[in-house]
Amino acid sequence: MKTILRVRNWDNYQHYKKKNQNHNFQQPWFKFYGRTLLNHREFMIMSPEDRDFLIVGCWAIGSQNDGFLPDLSQHAFFLRADESKVKKKRELMLKTGWLEEWDLDEFENR
Repeated sequence: MKTILRVRNWDNYQHYKKKNQNHNFQQPWFKFYGRTLLNHREFMIMSPEDRDFLIVGCWAIGSQNDGFLPDLSQHAFFLRADESKVKKKRELMLKTGWLEEWDLDEFENR
């Protein structure tokens, strides 16, 4: 089974829901719950580098495709980073529950 990565609970970060006329899979902005994150232990114990990767590398990039991340090569290009480094960070975010895997067929048929 081929999979694609998506930010877990992506719908929580959206202002416009699918029924809203302004909804679009490519969002120019997303909700960022500062107070909630400051009190979120797992977020706050992350290294600054890992938090940056989550915010910029996952949430900001994911906001361009309904929370879904591009393939590894494109993701590394967006971050101007080495693919091996991005792969390790993606694996960490998946392991710690910030990302989730979706079946590629389910993604394509949404």
